[in-house]
Amino acid sequence: MLVLPLALRLALAAPVVLGAWGPSLATGALLQAQPALGMKAFVSGAPACAAKYCFGIVAHVVVVGDEPVQTPAWFARQVAEANGLFATIDVGFVVAEVRSVDEELADIDSRGERDGLGRGEHDPHVVHVWVVRRLADVDIEGDEIRGVHWRDRREPTRRYVILSSIAPPRVLAHELGHFFGLPHSKYAVSIMNKTPRTDPPGPERGFHRKELAIMTRDRDAMIGDGTLKLRKRVRPRIGGRTP
Repeated sequence: MLVLPLALRLALAAPVVLGAWGPSLATGALLQAQPALGMKAFVSGAPACAAKYCFGIVAHVVVVGDEPVQTPAWFARQVAEANGLFATIDVGFVVAEVRSVDEELADIDSRGERDGLGRGEHDPHVVHVWVVRRLADVDIEGDEIRGVHWRDRREPTRRYVILSSIAPPRVLAHELGHFFGLPHSKYAVSIMNKTPRTDPPGPERGFHRKELAIMTRDRDAMIGDGTLKLRKRVRPRIGGRTP
């Protein structure tokens, strides 16, 4: 039986406290313990869901050598931002599981490679989020993007989010907006608007009221058809490497 150091046991026992939709200094002990936790930190370091409708995320994280392509703290910030923005429709997300992904999938360069991510790893009732090192723009050669909501072209009901390791904190929330039925928009206030602008400032952006109505409708539809299943916060479950 593995006996954890006292500092690590105390860190695991401490609640995760969030500030400005991200981990606050109160999580410092947990973040320092992450090297000992390894991949488990993607689950234990993520924010809890306090919303009425909590949905599970399965994180598939590429590991190059012995290191994930991004940190658990980075992923926790992505989830915290999404929880803050989706709270308006009583939705939140909890990281239910993390799975290690072989480094051969570190760089996703084509539509076929995007399709391949979802095959054999698509459990029902949760949102699957893949974290890769590099995500190419399949429309502009040589460019890369921060994230995408993707449907397997062979089986469009199989859909998931792919995040690049260079994604800033709100990219997961943006892609989950697509998961909940939103297209890109022209609303200045919306994070679904990709047009460069300064008004309103980035921290003041969220979803437009018309977008919230669409997301609420799709939330209820996905619960009804089993695409998503309501859940509470769960204990860590660590999967093996994806073949």
